[in-house]
Amino acid sequence: INPTPYIISSKPKHLTTMRRKTAPLTTLLWLIIAASMLLSSVLEERSPIKMMAVVVSAEDDQTCTDPSTEEESATTTTTQQLSPSGERLITSTELASHGIKSTESKEAATAGGHTIWLSILGRIFDVTSGGPSYYGPKGSYNFYSGRDASPCFHSGKNNEEGAAVNLEEWEDDKHLMSVYDWSQFYEKHETYQFMGVLINSKYYDENGEETDVRKDIVERASKAKIIADK
Repeated sequence: INPTPYIISSKPKHLTTMRRKTAPLTTLLWLIIAASMLLSSVLEERSPIKMMAVVVSAEDDQTCTDPSTEEESATTTTTQQLSPSGERLITSTELASHGIKSTESKEAATAGGHTIWLSILGRIFDVTSGGPSYYGPKGSYNFYSGRDASPCFHSGKNNEEGAAVNLEEWEDDKHLMSVYDWSQFYEKHETYQFMGVLINSKYYDENGEETDVRKDIVERASKAKIIADK
């Protein structure tokens, strides 16, 4: 026989009932607290001060570029095409951009760092050091700037007609020797600088390879020079 048939549980019945009733309230309270914290976090992310900081950071990323990256980009942009022998390939358009118009003033001829180029037998030289007195508007060799006027170096006919002459058709090799001597003058000049070869011309093809026409001119001129020097 149970000696204590009337002893009740150590936990009062009314307390157990209260806990059962308050459990849903506690869960709800925690949900409210979690939602409040999440809302606070979202509002903080969208606050004007923080958003301004993000914008400033983005602007800094755009403006503060790496100088080495810019230099590398510039180097890539200015990469020049070279012939198999390592000579720069220059088009007639680029050559013309370094000419001097006869209507320009001497001051305008080399203003803004403008350089003067000419071509002879397809080889292009920077003759800026010769100055406007030679290649400027009133200079003796103004017509030669920005073009290849090889035949004119012998004929002296400094005009479009003179430049269009097919010198490879000259029968007298001494005439070719005269032009070739001028080309050597520019090659050996102390201050005139060799720039490259004129591609897509009768002297050099699109790849910067010497044409048969130029090879023949140089060969005939060289032989005439040997005979003349005897």
